[in-house]
Amino acid sequence: MAALATVGALVRVTPWDDLQCRLGPDAACEFIADRTPFVFRVEGWLEDGHIRYGLHGPVVDGPERYRGLVCSILTRADGSDWRVESSSSANFKVGPAAVRRDHRYDFRHPEGTTLAGYPRVSRFGGVEVIGSAPDAEQGAAADRESLTS
Repeated sequence: MAALATVGALVRVTPWDDLQCRLGPDAACEFIADRTPFVFRVEGWLEDGHIRYGLHGPVVDGPERYRGLVCSILTRADGSDWRVESSSSANFKVGPAAVRRDHRYDFRHPEGTTLAGYPRVSRFGGVEVIGSAPDAEQGAAADRESLTS
């Protein structure tokens, strides 16, 4: 099985708690009891200088609330190494684009990354590789090469 950090990997995200959702700038934050998994395709690392703190890519399957959005999964304080592991736990944020760092907080803190635009869905859960996109093999080889350099 491919590692989580493999470009083109299809990663299933399974929420372990109620989703935190905000549909617009004037909308109240809602908590929704929906633990339905969704799948995103890894496009690359989330990086801050030399620190790789997560992965991002477009949502390709799952409930309608995620369609057309980008998922960012963020490493937690458990010491996991997504370059070799195919499953883990992660904080996740889904929105119109990948998250950006907010340097006022550690990236593991809920406020350590921000999403621009709406809707926004976030929480934490399990992440696991379930396959790869058809063109992932070429991208995976290039990604493995960049991970070792």
